[in-house]
Amino acid sequence: MRQLKLFTAVSTGLVGLSCLAALAATGTTKTMRNRMVLIPAGEYLTGSSAEEVAELKKRYGKRDMYKDYPFDREVPKKKKRLKAFYIDPYEVTNEEYYRFTKQTGYALPRHWTGGRYEGSKGDHPVTYVSQSDAIEYAKWAGKRLPTEDEWEKAARSTDGRVFPWGNRFDPFKAALADSDLKLIIGALCGVNSANSAGVAPGDVSPYGVHDMAGNVREWTASEIPGSPPMAVLKGGAWVDLSVNARAAHRESAPKNARSHIIGFRCAKDADD
Repeated sequence: MRQLKLFTAVSTGLVGLSCLAALAATGTTKTMRNRMVLIPAGEYLTGSSAEEVAELKKRYGKRDMYKDYPFDREVPKKKKRLKAFYIDPYEVTNEEYYRFTKQTGYALPRHWTGGRYEGSKGDHPVTYVSQSDAIEYAKWAGKRLPTEDEWEKAARSTDGRVFPWGNRFDPFKAALADSDLKLIIGALCGVNSANSAGVAPGDVSPYGVHDMAGNVREWTASEIPGSPPMAVLKGGAWVDLSVNARAAHRESAPKNARSHIIGFRCAKDADD
């Protein structure tokens, strides 16, 4: 299994000119919806077709970032049946994680200073959290992490679409490295904070779940045997190309890894 590759590639001149202009667009506080989204029981299509994988290999297979990625593992596109469950409509934010640490005394993310996150970043996804950190937060909230299959169904619904919005990449939909600059400028202005949750209004699944293509990669409860123990990550981050934004794409990282491009959201059994 290919391990997580982290990188930060920014154009400092462009960012310097654009950060002030972005404050009004991405620095405002959003009212985060607390309700969870019900994903109904039933079948969904997981994976990729042979034709889709052939095109991916042709386009990305010779790039250093993807030459070792096992695209063939995504074949075939097949049906799976899942029980009904709930999932958070947004990634867990700094403000939400801060409340957890205040009530429990749990360790803060390492980039927070003065006992909390940067003042204007309350509605940004919490990052620099390991899978274990995410699990502890979820327990505190009366929830859990979604499995890989649950996450994928919430992102692509039942029709096997490639991205949450459809089958073609749209640079104006999600916060990714090859997206329109306005969708990632918040992260470029402060690489430890990603973008405000929900800043990309087009990155929404048919169920109403936001930011499943871009913004930050997300921990799942699914694990991969080995040494060190690995966990499955789903979704693309603001530093990733659109190939990572596909619902079928899968990354892995050591369960204790912490990164500026990894966050999480929670899930819950529907019969709880």
